[in-house]
Amino acid sequence: MKLSQKLLCTAAATLLHGTTSLMAADPSPSEIVNKAYLYIGSMDKYAFDAVVTNDDVQDGKNVIFTHRVSVKVDRPDKLRVDTKGDIKDRSSYINDGLFTMIDHGFGYYGQLKTDKGIDGTLDTIFEKYGIKAPLAQLIYSDMDKRVRFSKRKNFGTVTLGDTECDYLAFSDRAKEVHVWIAKGDKPLVKRYIIIDKMTKGHPRSVTTLKWKSGSGISDSDFVFKAPKDASKISIQSAN
Repeated sequence: MKLSQKLLCTAAATLLHGTTSLMAADPSPSEIVNKAYLYIGSMDKYAFDAVVTNDDVQDGKNVIFTHRVSVKVDRPDKLRVDTKGDIKDRSSYINDGLFTMIDHGFGYYGQLKTDKGIDGTLDTIFEKYGIKAPLAQLIYSDMDKRVRFSKRKNFGTVTLGDTECDYLAFSDRAKEVHVWIAKGDKPLVKRYIIIDKMTKGHPRSVTTLKWKSGSGISDSDFVFKAPKDASKISIQSAN
């Protein structure tokens, strides 16, 4: 993260947790983020690319991992996520009730029959199998009903690149989230930062997004074809 961005985030965190008398501007942070999630949930077909940077502490040293993620969504039952970077080279597919995940580095893939629909499939792989899907909060159609935070702040309008955004912060016991949402009739999330408050050193994840239309998406994008040298393995329940 650039120094200026980190300073901005740190200053916002101080305001979020302090006893400042700063008043949130109308509309409220919850209204703004709910509007964004409702807008995303209303889109039938869309895609976006993301750059995700995670920092961690290993053997007393700060380590940074970067991944590039490509997401394609065709509601109600088609999803593709490709993740490639420092420690992951993985693709996941949802296609009409069939979930497939392949690790390109190891050459292993697994498949599961799940509930039809993206939302139901994500719930199943999270809750039953403990599988995480990158950027799921920008994929669910009903994320506005799932987000709950005990503290929230609106820090006003900031310019991110060439886009005017509402800068918001949310916090609960486990994590703190800073999010930048484009103003106007297309309230898309442009960047967010998640700070882990439960882990020593408070590691953070920074995600920057580039949204695309769904015009270039085809049904073939969601059809998994196993490479000749790939091996199929079973996926065990985490429960």
